[in-house]
Amino acid sequence: MFSKVFAAAIVLASINAHAVESEFFFQSKAGQSDLTPRLGYISTATKAKGATSETKYTGLYKTGVSYEYGINEMFAIEGSLLFSSYENDKTPKTKVSGLEDPHVVLKGTSNMGSSNLRYGLDVGLSIEKAKVKTNGDMTSATGGFSFTPYIGMDTEAAGGVVGGRLNYAILLERTTEIEAFGTDAKTKDGNTLGLSAFYETKVTDVVLGGALNYFNHAATKDSDGDELTKAHNTLGVSFYSAIPFGTWALLPRLDYDFSHSEADKYDVIQLSVAARFNF
Repeated sequence: MFSKVFAAAIVLASINAHAVESEFFFQSKAGQSDLTPRLGYISTATKAKGATSETKYTGLYKTGVSYEYGINEMFAIEGSLLFSSYENDKTPKTKVSGLEDPHVVLKGTSNMGSSNLRYGLDVGLSIEKAKVKTNGDMTSATGGFSFTPYIGMDTEAAGGVVGGRLNYAILLERTTEIEAFGTDAKTKDGNTLGLSAFYETKVTDVVLGGALNYFNHAATKDSDGDELTKAHNTLGVSFYSAIPFGTWALLPRLDYDFSHSEADKYDVIQLSVAARFNF
């Protein structure tokens, strides 16, 4: 009798472990491919401390496509290629445009009974220098590699899924071509610690989620060690959803960063809509 009860408990634990799924930590199932085209938009209004006026930027932001494949039950790999093109409200206007750094993300999940341990590594690939053009326009590329390991956990609670993630972005030296001077400028440091906590639930089959996001940005320096930007913190919220339609899902999202410790005003709004197709 005891052995039967013990065996039943193991089966139920296994079922519960696999039942924990979150959109925040989405990961392709073993042998499954997910293709996700994305349209993004950004609107910012910022004012540095001591500045006499604020600066606004609007336009396309991180628009493109990503592909993910489930290697097995534990691991998946994702690659993304995105484009941005947004400009400010000054006269004359200046624009930030071009390909973002391509990213490759290795995702891992380990079932821990009634919860999941999540971990992975996001690698930002440097395929070109950043560039500041003579007219003030800039490219979207960062000019350097980045490595962002993360760890987190999610579990079923309060009628939904609750969890958190800790990540740390390590930024290698970046190179920016200054077109007006015909020289390259080097930037280093600026590593970022990120912490997010989220909760999501389902209304019928529709996922509704929200997250609180905190980031600590280290100071950036030039090649001589002089500070270019001060260390600062940012705080924001995210609201997202996954609306299933058979073999694909609609993914609307809103990100709002509203707190910057080194700015008099900091409003950064990102809107996006994506469609994830699995096959």
